Amino acid sequence: MIIGDQATADQLVVQTCELTLQRNSPFRDWLFEWAKAATIASAISHGTDAIRSCEAAYKDLRCPHVEHLWRGDSEERALSLDLILRTDAQTLTAELDPLCRAVLVLRAAIRSSIQDCALRLNVSRAAVLGANCRALTWLQERPVNAVEENHHASRAV
Repeated sequence: MIIGDQATADQLVVQTCELTLQRNSPFRDWLFEWAKAATIASAISHGTDAIRSCEAAYKDLRCPHVEHLWRGDSEERALSLDLILRTDAQTLTAELDPLCRAVLVLRAAIRSSIQDCALRLNVSRAAVLGANCRALTWLQERPVNAVEENHHASRAV
């Protein structure tokens, strides 16, 4: 509205974001968190049908792991995020369905509660609990599987 030109306004927003990220600005962390949340919201919106189609598979699954309900501290969350980011995207996509992936990202990246995941994903709380259990179990077994594969490969040589 101030500039009166949409293209110039768009360019200014990009430049401002870049400046904010480059400097030690009080808005830097806020901008990063906002961008992360906005990207996740957009991905959820785009994948709604695929996410919701998985709900039935988890509605009767019970999670025996009490620790899966905790959001974890920042160090534990950072470790989970690092593990997720180091995992091959094709492997993650092949081994976890869209609901598990969405819950995993929401819980690890922006510390969403189980109830918040259910609301954001428009699925039942029971389905989120089941998908959360499956995703965290998979995530916790990843390093073990990688170590075992390396161990077996070295023994074969």
